[in-house]
Amino acid sequence: MKTKVISLFILLSITGLLFSCTKTGKVHGGDGKLAVKVKTQQLSDESGFTMSNGERCTISSEATIDYPVSTGEGAAVDSLQRLFASYVLESGDTLSLNDAMRQVVANSLHQYDFMREPADKEGDESDDATVLKYVTTTRVTPIYNQNGVVTFERVDVVKKNDKVASVTHRYYSFDVKTQTYIDVNNLFRDDAVADVCQLLRQQLMAQNNATGNEQLNDLGYFNVENITVTRNFYFDDKGVTWSYLPNELAVEAVGEPKITISYDDLEACMCEGSILERF
Repeated sequence: MKTKVISLFILLSITGLLFSCTKTGKVHGGDGKLAVKVKTQQLSDESGFTMSNGERCTISSEATIDYPVSTGEGAAVDSLQRLFASYVLESGDTLSLNDAMRQVVANSLHQYDFMREPADKEGDESDDATVLKYVTTTRVTPIYNQNGVVTFERVDVVKKNDKVASVTHRYYSFDVKTQTYIDVNNLFRDDAVADVCQLLRQQLMAQNNATGNEQLNDLGYFNVENITVTRNFYFDDKGVTWSYLPNELAVEAVGEPKITISYDDLEACMCEGSILERF
């Protein structure tokens, strides 16, 4: 019995030692605490009009928006909500959060107004008129929500006659502790941005098994030598990922290229007090 107790004590001691090493080791995981709590708002609307060629256009707009309501500890996020409305919902500083969410749907409905037939020229709609149908959906959701940082992903999808016409992903990150928007200058020193651009070029070539710009050009990429550190980035447990919109770094057929740089590789480029220190 005594031998069993001693063996159990040794096993527990080893387990505790291993656990202690794991907890104090250098890792890039999150702190396990939610940075913000969110609620979901769903909105929809539709409209229609006659186009200049006599065809009928119908537009449906839907939005599902996760928006911040408090910090993980339950504190208010008034400033963060204003930033969320301004950046994520693209409303500027004049609208309330609720009005900004409704404006997302309204903007989708009015983006095709240029095709509308002038009111004084509209005639009776015939029963056999061709109908052009657009459906736009917007989804906003937090994809990173730890270490006092929240990153919201906004996905806009447009379907034309039930076929996907365009898809865009945009990312917006906020420091919940200071309730401020996270820009590139919150990550890197000014003199190190060129080094980050070089890391992006190298990683883009590596993930495409390319040895130079010519091979990337053949794959549909362009202007790679002038790649920039854009504001369209997000965080995860591996590093920082930059996402480039269609036709921003590559032809539309390539889609939206994404390039991830590890936190270790970015460490030498960090500015004083960089958000990256939390990772």
